[in-house]
Amino acid sequence: MATRVLAQAKETPNFLLPNATSIVVFAIFLLVLFFFYRFVVPPLTKAMAERDEMNRKQVEDRDNAQRKLAEAEQRYEKALAEARGEAAKIRDEARAEAQKIRDDMKADTDREVAEIHRRGAEQLAAQREEAVRSLRAEIGGLSTQLAERVLGRSLPGDDSHRSTVDEFLRDLDSRDRDRNGDAAGTGGKR
Repeated sequence: MATRVLAQAKETPNFLLPNATSIVVFAIFLLVLFFFYRFVVPPLTKAMAERDEMNRKQVEDRDNAQRKLAEAEQRYEKALAEARGEAAKIRDEARAEAQKIRDDMKADTDREVAEIHRRGAEQLAAQREEAVRSLRAEIGGLSTQLAERVLGRSLPGDDSHRSTVDEFLRDLDSRDRDRNGDAAGTGGKR
């Protein structure tokens, strides 16, 4: 029986004693675990850390770019507003200058027109005086010729006829002046 118990003991493994296969499998597991821990995990950790750092930099760069874009837009809007203000100021100054030039040109034109009217009035008065003198000189001769034709005879050529004609013309001038003075006093109405 003792042999039989021993034979059975050799046949049934003791569950408290590990099997050599289990020890070898456990040793291989530990080697694989050490291999992963030593050679696979560090490069993966390093790659993941680099990836995290790259993502962090990209986020910072994006935030910086957005901030710079916002600042650039603000500077652009400010410069645009200043440019619009300056353009409005220049436009207003140009309008004021144009109005001043127009006013100056109008004043110059008005002065020139007034000068032309004055010179025209002076020339007209001078021509009128010349015409009156010329007509007076001719009226004496014409009136004598008319009287000779009406009378049918020749009149003596003395100065009494000339003085009569001159007196008549002076009388006409005084009447004309009186009439012009009355017309000017009544506003030009007759």
